[in-house]
Amino acid sequence: MKRFKKAIGYFLIAVFFSVALSGCGKTNDTTTGTGKIVVWSFEDSDVWAPLVKQFTKDNEGMTLVYQKQTLDSTYETRVLNSMLSGDGPDIWAMPNDWVYRHKDKLVPRSTTVALDINTFVPAIKQSVYFKDKIYALSPSAEPLMVYYNPSIFSKTLNNYEDSHQGKINDENRKNAMKVLDNGVPQTWTDFASAVQLLTQRDGDNITLAGAAIGTDQLSYSEDLLYVLMLQNETKITSDDLSLATFNLPATTPKSTTDTPGKLALDFYTSFTSPTSPNYSWNTGMGDVTTAFAGGKVAMIFGYSSLQNTLAQKYPDLNYRKGSLPQLTTDPTKFIDFAKFNALGVSNLSQHSDLAWNILDSICVGDYASNFNSATRLYTSQKSSSYEITLENRKTSNPEKNALATAKVLVKGRFPVEFDNIINSVIFAVNHGIQDSQSALDLAATNITDNYLRKSGW
Repeated sequence: MKRFKKAIGYFLIAVFFSVALSGCGKTNDTTTGTGKIVVWSFEDSDVWAPLVKQFTKDNEGMTLVYQKQTLDSTYETRVLNSMLSGDGPDIWAMPNDWVYRHKDKLVPRSTTVALDINTFVPAIKQSVYFKDKIYALSPSAEPLMVYYNPSIFSKTLNNYEDSHQGKINDENRKNAMKVLDNGVPQTWTDFASAVQLLTQRDGDNITLAGAAIGTDQLSYSEDLLYVLMLQNETKITSDDLSLATFNLPATTPKSTTDTPGKLALDFYTSFTSPTSPNYSWNTGMGDVTTAFAGGKVAMIFGYSSLQNTLAQKYPDLNYRKGSLPQLTTDPTKFIDFAKFNALGVSNLSQHSDLAWNILDSICVGDYASNFNSATRLYTSQKSSSYEITLENRKTSNPEKNALATAKVLVKGRFPVEFDNIINSVIFAVNHGIQDSQSALDLAATNITDNYLRKSGW
């Protein structure tokens, strides 16, 4: 019976896709008549309330209805089923790496009113702009950052200097002390040195972790591995998204052959290997945020929205934020990573032009600033005055400098499955099931054959 229901469900969704792709039944009355525009997104209703009020005032006979949703494992199915029933949203939010997956079910923004996609940070363009069409937009973007406890840094610095009576002869540790004195390390080499200095062990037991990194059980596991690969000039997929290539060797600038994806994976997992000098975290240390709030880990990674969680759960926690470490000090090669919830217009909407006017209002128009202030997220608009330098990355505004160089990864039509397979690679290496190259080879074959080249849904 379950298999029958599942088969019927797939059939109905396939029918929906056929209708959606053909645009059947779509009208586009944007200026007159009565009706409503329904928005599904993840913010509190208060964030949308001013726009709802103004929209109703400016568009006689029309109403804007906001319905808050939860981004869980059933969200995508709920959206598609609601559209299938004819009661779906006109505007709906989705993770940025879903836009490519669903672009055939979205109405691209009209070119009647010009909008330069290059006024947005690079991560926005990568996620929503395909074949010269804008399929979605977002008022904000979240860079992946380092959250750190300055008290642990200071205490470690003072204890080390006291124990050596001011005489630090070990050059590596001397450099690490300089790093601790300047906040978040600027390079991954300095990051590893700092982690080694910060981490405290009692035998094999970690009593204070330098950083939470290296396992598949962190909310940012795959994203951190992606950015390490990108920084290491790994070509993760082919340009046409038909082939996973993160397991392949490449010629380095020094004309030697290496496998950059493997190097990135080996570095990432070294922080959970008891035999590595970088060992600082294991799965037995529990929830990362709880450990950070309890002073059990000096550095964690997280997106901008993490600060909202910390403010709600741990209002008295003393922490700071910094940009991701880089593999180089050359500003032209800085690569950060970002995510955001994109807003797209359903191609079954009867008021798609009006719906896009709404998106313009909150992404580039009058409501953009208020929207971002309410969500406490950083604007997706480029800053015309910002200069990308190593020194600027040390400022108190890490979101601004990180978004200037942040990228995303377009994973084809099955982004969730792509992430799951990459997480399985980390798990296999963490638990000694496979060596890093074998795990990457298997994952690349799996992603290519079962998802990148998969026809249909």
